[in-house]
Amino acid sequence: MQVLSPYGKDVLTELKDIYGFSSIAAATEFIIHHIKQQYQFQVISIESLHIGYGLVAKLKADGEIYHLKLTLHERYVNSDQLFPWLDYARKQGILLPEIIPASDGSWYLSPLKNVELDYDVIYLMRDVPGKPMKQASKQLLQQYAEAMAQFHRIGFEYSHPVLGAEDWTWESRWKYRHDLQNDLKDCPFVSQELVAESIRAIAQTRVCTLPKTIIHKDFWFCHVFFQDNSLSGIVDVDMSTQGERLLDLCIGLTGSSSPARGSFLTFEQLQDTLSMYHQCLPLNEAEKSVFKGVLVYAFLDTLNDIFQNNATERDINITQSLLSSILQVSEKELLGSL
Repeated sequence: MQVLSPYGKDVLTELKDIYGFSSIAAATEFIIHHIKQQYQFQVISIESLHIGYGLVAKLKADGEIYHLKLTLHERYVNSDQLFPWLDYARKQGILLPEIIPASDGSWYLSPLKNVELDYDVIYLMRDVPGKPMKQASKQLLQQYAEAMAQFHRIGFEYSHPVLGAEDWTWESRWKYRHDLQNDLKDCPFVSQELVAESIRAIAQTRVCTLPKTIIHKDFWFCHVFFQDNSLSGIVDVDMSTQGERLLDLCIGLTGSSSPARGSFLTFEQLQDTLSMYHQCLPLNEAEKSVFKGVLVYAFLDTLNDIFQNNATERDINITQSLLSSILQVSEKELLGSL
């Protein structure tokens, strides 16, 4: 059995302090017992434990691969709204993981007791084949852009609310820009001059209402899987919520195909991916007018995220280099032919 932590966390400490397990063996025994109680499986083995934001157990049950995920309750203020949306989107052709209901029909089981944090949301999903792209190419980026556009388009069509715990609007991000600056002020390798220039660019970007849909909230390249050069699935969708799609797009463009790594795209590839998304689901004039400021905010947010997750000096510098390139061009140059 593998024990994985892409963010460099101390696995045993996390298991003890967050989940209350005394050992890896105790965690796997608990998971198997839970699965046997709540699902109609006969033969179960744990293939890996994955410690990130939440605990994921990859398991084989009756010959099929599944993932059991434990995550924070605070992300599921309206969790009864989330999984019907995922089912709807899957039926519309979006490659999302299938959520498997427990024997009593519930997706929201809470078997953990007396833990320090509230990790009481648990669900089982089928395995999504494939892995994130290792190297960006025009063909793979085209599929990534199309998949994001399709995800957002389906959200425009879905008539029921899918509400998370946060207000995902440009107005809310703009208001908290100084909090982000404070978070970055003591980060080694982070240029405070670059941060200050970025904050000025954000402050100068107007606040306006942008189109809302259902967004992923973390459309990083590490959450889009490919198999044999074809897109095979979108993962980590349990944080989906209602929000302004421009935030989703910009956050996606800043991310990597490895969770704790820095920027993945070159400036030209970023422009190309943006153009391909726009061809599938055009940005309106309001979105274009604030795009640079929102993208700069997304880069600062990504810098903070990768620093908190043990990014190397090289990862941080790659991200800062791309951010610097974005700050040096005009909105028109950044948008290219849009």
